[in-house]
Amino acid sequence: MQEESQFQKSPQTESRLIRDLPKGLIQWYPFSKGAKALFLSGGEEVCEVLPEAMEECGLLADCIPLSVLQHASPSLKASAYDYIILAGAIERTPSPQAFLSSLRPLLTPKGRLLIGAHNRLAIRYFCGDRDPFSHRNFDGIENYIRLSALDWKRSKGRAYSKAELTEYLENAGFPHHRFYAAFPEWTCPQALYAEGCVPKGKPWEGLIPQYDSPDTIFLEEERLYPALIQNQLFHAMSNGFFIECPLDGTFADACQVMVSTEYGRKEAMATIFHSNYRKGQEFFTGQAERKLSCHESKVQLKDQENQVEKIPLYPEGREKPNRLMENMLAIKRRGLHTLPCSIKDGSIFMPQIKYQTATDYFRTLIRTDKERFLHELDRFWETVKASSDPVPDEEVDWEHFDPDWKKGRADDPGRDKWRKLAFGSREDRENLGVILREGYINLDSQNCFYINGEFVFYNQFYCQEHFPANAILIRTIDAVFGGDVWKDGLMKKDELLERYHLLEHEKLWHLYSWRFRDWRIVNANRYRMNYSDVEYERVFKDIFKGTEGRQLYLFGSGIYAKKFLEDFGADYPVAGVLDNNRDRWGDKLLGIPILSPECLCSMAEDSCKVLICIKDCVPVMRQLDGLGIHHYSVYDCHQEYPRKLPKAAAAVKEEGKEPKKYHVGYVAGVFDLFHVGHLNMFKRAKEQCDYLIVGVVTDESVMNNKKTMPCMSFEERIALVRSCRYVDEAVELPTYNGDTDEAYRRYHFDVQFSGSDYADDPVWLAKKEYLEKRGAAMVFFPYTQTTSSSKLKEMIGKRLL
Repeated sequence: MQEESQFQKSPQTESRLIRDLPKGLIQWYPFSKGAKALFLSGGEEVCEVLPEAMEECGLLADCIPLSVLQHASPSLKASAYDYIILAGAIERTPSPQAFLSSLRPLLTPKGRLLIGAHNRLAIRYFCGDRDPFSHRNFDGIENYIRLSALDWKRSKGRAYSKAELTEYLENAGFPHHRFYAAFPEWTCPQALYAEGCVPKGKPWEGLIPQYDSPDTIFLEEERLYPALIQNQLFHAMSNGFFIECPLDGTFADACQVMVSTEYGRKEAMATIFHSNYRKGQEFFTGQAERKLSCHESKVQLKDQENQVEKIPLYPEGREKPNRLMENMLAIKRRGLHTLPCSIKDGSIFMPQIKYQTATDYFRTLIRTDKERFLHELDRFWETVKASSDPVPDEEVDWEHFDPDWKKGRADDPGRDKWRKLAFGSREDRENLGVILREGYINLDSQNCFYINGEFVFYNQFYCQEHFPANAILIRTIDAVFGGDVWKDGLMKKDELLERYHLLEHEKLWHLYSWRFRDWRIVNANRYRMNYSDVEYERVFKDIFKGTEGRQLYLFGSGIYAKKFLEDFGADYPVAGVLDNNRDRWGDKLLGIPILSPECLCSMAEDSCKVLICIKDCVPVMRQLDGLGIHHYSVYDCHQEYPRKLPKAAAAVKEEGKEPKKYHVGYVAGVFDLFHVGHLNMFKRAKEQCDYLIVGVVTDESVMNNKKTMPCMSFEERIALVRSCRYVDEAVELPTYNGDTDEAYRRYHFDVQFSGSDYADDPVWLAKKEYLEKRGAAMVFFPYTQTTSSSKLKEMIGKRLL
């Protein structure tokens, strides 16, 4: 059973994950274990982890800065290395050809020189990125002809084109060389393509460009890849190079390499597309091998000349191949078609085939033949449901069916919601769908080929017990609509979701899917690498910086903007909501006018700040730059931001009083029939904190959760709480976003106080753990036993009888 928290990362883990991304440049390479290697650093800071990667690959590595090599002792120059690895070194030497010539004697007769290098003609620079050496636009493209002597002194380096690097290598005694095009860049590659190999399909869907100067970008680089491929410019204009130079002319058997390290060491893998397997060659022989072949002649593959190898990059992932084999065998026994695969020496091998993926097949059909599309998707859906036996409803743990069940309350009647639906009406049951005894989350169209009329699956790494089949199907629908199908498809996405009863609980199915591959994490990590620490903090983290003295505008009028207004609207007044959809101009969002972005043009740049409240933020950032607006940040409703506390909260510490244990405290509740128990709790809480915030539940929330109405209206209850001398601030809790995690994101309190009857409740202990991970605390107070709202209501009821 897959771990629920497998892809949840602590800040420390995320920091290491980002630090380790450059290792993907060499971790896939077939090094000889125990070989001697030399690493020469050119000062490319992000690549300083490469020596660590060399040791993890089993090399005996010497690490020398470029400046030291130029004054190296005769003993070093007499050394014989099997590998020499350069990272940004050629760019920082005054004479590249002479430098390369000096390296050749250091290699053994079968030695290899491996180079990571910038490309001055990279497509990223044509899209507006600044040269990494001169820090100006287009300098590399123009071969630095506009640099003055002072500019050259400051730059301390320059980039070269593929033709220039080729000339230097050949003149320096390296006649054998092969360039790999590196994307999105060579310092943190996701994809490497050898000369003669270009991406198939739509590579821009899986690559997130990275830039030294993202604020100067004016073109969408990924949209230019098809034209580069069609005009044979893909390699010449790649964003960087990995160059292999074997002295004996024997290259590594790889034409394409995909590196996946976004989810940490346990899941990190390299996928290598090999090129020189003989046609008809058996995969392997021997006892150490495990094989899986196609089980019906109907889907036998004809072209198996080349092989794909998947390598776990770290020891923590060594069980992944066995996990894959077990899952593939399991679905094969259920009658599903699978790609043949085998395991040897810890790697997974499968054929490299030329058939289209099921996703591309569906995308073609939805544009051309709606009836056939639905027929084929129905057939695919039946295949998914056939992958495992259904679980009888009485065996399902409905109380914990929602992946976010830990966020619920112990006394929340809503925790029985899923059980009631499972045993409710026919429509309720259809919306829940089939619960599979073993759910293979990758059983979607992205991990499936369409071969001779059959769906053939591969890459089945993950299996979860008692898993909803709907969470698997929605991954396929998301994939089909992940391109530009929405523009000219014969069906809308919501139509399809409704047809398969996915619309009612769409959020739930995505929660299940994200537990295994949350692309929000990948995007956040990749975006983080595009910015300096200061810029990243300003744009993505410290989003409220610069709001003082400026009018605040939100860009986007959807759910992100609505969420912002609910959480922060009271603290940060919004002057207007901007939207590119002219049909919305003149409407209002929660009482705030929706305007054209062009209204910013008439304002002084320093008079406003814009918070981008949409998922795809990059085009909007470019649009604002084009309007001359540079004071902007990106709001993500899934992130946590510090709340702007009232001046009274800050003033508490300025009065010279002895500080209390906590600064900001928080209490939440209904507080119906306000009584001495409530008063005692507020008093105890105030004794421990400087500033006490009390969240009051709305009438609608009480009705939804307890199926009853409070005796006192919300307005009366919050008025009584607000009038208490121990309460500094009383706030309304949003009807559907009022739990501990949402409150913490909103108020960033130091402690939450609650009643002792929850002290041993697992749901509340999960909340306590959530707060402690963020540096906050949960304190349980004993209730006043003689009085409670329930007892008062009971007494009132009896008297009425």
